[in-house]
Amino acid sequence: MTEPHAFRPGPNRKNCALCGGWAEAGYHNLELFSDADRTREAARQAQETLDMTAELRRPLKDISQATGIMERESPLFYGTGINPTLF
Repeated sequence: MTEPHAFRPGPNRKNCALCGGWAEAGYHNLELFSDADRTREAARQAQETLDMTAELRRPLKDISQATGIMERESPLFYGTGINPTLF
């Protein structure tokens, strides 16, 4: 028998993503079907969205030095740029 847990909808929204059982199975917590739990899940998803947005908007480190080294030392860029005779 499966341990009691909250029902988490799977890809087809009918079976549990954790155990594969139906929503009506006795080992699923019926609290999930209340409005309070739906509100809590919506709040969790909204917070996760905000966290992911903040992570994507976080500025990354400056790569100017690395690109300068690549342009100066790579044979791919030989003879190009502002001063082609520099190489």
